[in-house]
Amino acid sequence: MFQQRENGKRPLPPAEVKGLILTLLSAAALTAALICLICDYFTSEGLSWSWIVTASLAAAWLLALPCLTARKQLLQKTLVMASILPFPLLALLAFLLETPVVFTLGACVSLIAIAGAWAIYGIFRRCRGRLWRAAGFALLVLTPAAIAIAHTVARFLPLARADLASDLFHSGISLVLSSICFCLDCLTHHQGGAENP
Repeated sequence: MFQQRENGKRPLPPAEVKGLILTLLSAAALTAALICLICDYFTSEGLSWSWIVTASLAAAWLLALPCLTARKQLLQKTLVMASILPFPLLALLAFLLETPVVFTLGACVSLIAIAGAWAIYGIFRRCRGRLWRAAGFALLVLTPAAIAIAHTVARFLPLARADLASDLFHSGISLVLSSICFCLDCLTHHQGGAENP
């Protein structure tokens, strides 16, 4: 406080800090995209892989946009953007690579991941103040999501295999970890109740 008054400087408001970060991020993304386009054009006398990089940079910029512009519900708005972005990006990548499986497989995996992310978000909102309990339920959500993704990939890609033994092993580990989280939640909750009767 004394140094701030002595120097006559005040800290920047959060909105200005976010605006500065957004400007720097936009300039960095635009510069990287232009460099890739120029290098691709002069090395291959055309544009090929640089479109993929440009699309990925644009998607990353759009994903960061809610964090740097929204004043309320940052996580929720970021999740909304993350739920929308994968599908046009995958469609564009499938078109550029001329590989339809990029969209079909990516869309299926994205749907599972998005459903799991929203479920975990709802769990942590529901269990505010009890992080161990939320972590336990989140592990129970991640287990079937990971198994579903593995089996989805195995269905689309012949080289990938879904191993039942591996599924059981990882499920067992997740159950043990979730049980530990629930036990820690019970201990902390009862200790807090004992201290505040």
